[in-house]
Amino acid sequence: MNSVLKHKFIVISGDTGNALGVIRALGEAGVQPILIYLFEATHLPTLIKSKYLTIVHKVFSYEEALDIAIAKYGNEDNRPFLYTCDDSIQTIVDERYDDLYKKFYFFNAGEKGRINHLMDKHVICKLAEECGCNIPKQEVVDTGILPTSLRYPVMTKTLKSTMGLWKEDSYICNNADELKAAYSKIQSPKLLIEEYLNKQNEFSLQGYSCNSGQEVYIPYKITYLRSPSSSYGHYMKVEAFNDENLYLQVKRIIEAARYEGCFEVEFLIDQENRIWFLEVNFRFSFWNYALTFGGVNYPIKWAESMLMNHIVSPPKETIKPYFTALNEPGDYGQSVVGKKISLLQWLKDIHTADMLYFYNPKDTLPAWSFWWHKITRIITKKISRKR
Repeated sequence: MNSVLKHKFIVISGDTGNALGVIRALGEAGVQPILIYLFEATHLPTLIKSKYLTIVHKVFSYEEALDIAIAKYGNEDNRPFLYTCDDSIQTIVDERYDDLYKKFYFFNAGEKGRINHLMDKHVICKLAEECGCNIPKQEVVDTGILPTSLRYPVMTKTLKSTMGLWKEDSYICNNADELKAAYSKIQSPKLLIEEYLNKQNEFSLQGYSCNSGQEVYIPYKITYLRSPSSSYGHYMKVEAFNDENLYLQVKRIIEAARYEGCFEVEFLIDQENRIWFLEVNFRFSFWNYALTFGGVNYPIKWAESMLMNHIVSPPKETIKPYFTALNEPGDYGQSVVGKKISLLQWLKDIHTADMLYFYNPKDTLPAWSFWWHKITRIITKKISRKR
């Protein structure tokens, strides 16, 4: 642990819950993280209110963020750790692999462009299938072209999260006419069309790897307690992961990818309890702080693993075997505004959840800032409509 603290930790992100979890985990370990902050006027000021931040560089593009990282921290005696929390910055980091690999520790697959290649949903699905996972029948098409080998209903997906409108380009279509109607709204030029799976639930595995993916550690499985048909949930149970067969499938994927870094692998459970592979996120997920809460300081343990050149993990008996977690803004919008549960039930769930993603008793200001600005915006909009 002491050797890790000799290194600087740099987080590049906009105002996201993903980055908030990383910042808090680092701060709790005694690190003063450096934030290179992508400013976007539409985002609510949450992340930058964390008490753990002392150095913040405001930028207006991720290219600028990497330029600052290299100029200010690229020649340290102890190579800094450079952390990414969304696909947009991970894409650029991967493109600039050759500029970074001697200066920083960062999530990588050993060569320029490899992670970007694997972020293509069709590519990673085929790799997962080769590694023993079930994948839905699928076809890649230019938007506007009907698939020829699939049975309806089907679901549209962008090939990458950085294409089109990402999740807003996802539609469930029961026939060709519905698919044509969806095409008129979709922004992505290419799509992955899949035969629709009748979902019972989804879950994700959270872990990290080193030695070019040869060593993989997966401490937790996250399963949604509320799971809408067309998206993931925001209220979840987090339990120690111990499925050896599924672990080996994921390990084969990460090893074949030659990936070293933190990751999330997503799966779907259908109505017949069959498990289907969905995708890999080669970065910190929104749920990353759950690992730290459970006893595995995610960003620190990966850093220690990279320095030691083998997986470093806490003793099993120190890890919480089970707890619940809730993302307050996401679940409020999905469950209360979406009229799935009452406000009273939601407040009860907030009270009984073991962990909240925004409100943290050790670092309260981000949550208060978020809700204050959220409520202020709602009131301002209502006043402007009346004028």
